[in-house]
Amino acid sequence: MSTSKSESGLTIRFHLTDGSAHSFVQTNDAAARKLWDAVEPARLFARPRIVVGSEHSKAVFVSAEIVRVDFLHDGLQCWEFPGGYSDIVELSEEEFRDHAHLDQPALMAKREQPTPTGDLLVSFVELHMRGGRPLFVMVEVPVKLPAESQSFMQFMLSKAAVHMRLRGGGIGVLNLANLAGYTVYPGVAQIPADSWLAEPTPSPSR
Repeated sequence: MSTSKSESGLTIRFHLTDGSAHSFVQTNDAAARKLWDAVEPARLFARPRIVVGSEHSKAVFVSAEIVRVDFLHDGLQCWEFPGGYSDIVELSEEEFRDHAHLDQPALMAKREQPTPTGDLLVSFVELHMRGGRPLFVMVEVPVKLPAESQSFMQFMLSKAAVHMRLRGGGIGVLNLANLAGYTVYPGVAQIPADSWLAEPTPSPSR
């Protein structure tokens, strides 16, 4: 986090499973830096609750009901991504549909199109979170051996936490315990042996 003073301070925004969002700000630079330095993204939701104290109130959020927590400040340095991922960044729905070519099926990349091991695979993922609108992200990760091809699915279903760069700046930490499902374009060629084979019906933009 930058040591320069920010006029707006560090903003913390909680997104809950009931669809509500709750924001707090710390304008003291030293206190904001101390708060930020104490954040462990992989363990953010391991505690049963997150408490935010202010001069006149105390807010308590049950970790199991938090969809994500955003940290907004110009000077934030993004943590390293887990699992060997090169980048995870939030997209708007319009950007997602454009990059995944959802409105131009002829241009869509095929899942079974091979990508050499070690090359960078760029995927576009729609995350269906409990109690809210879907999230859209771009994920960059080196292609792994076929035996490791399901590592992304295993991680997404791990109920852990993952962070991402936000479109407007800042960093969001997502609670995968509240992930109801996801769709990835194009995805890896290998799929589980018990997968159902069927084509999705077109869905209009929201």
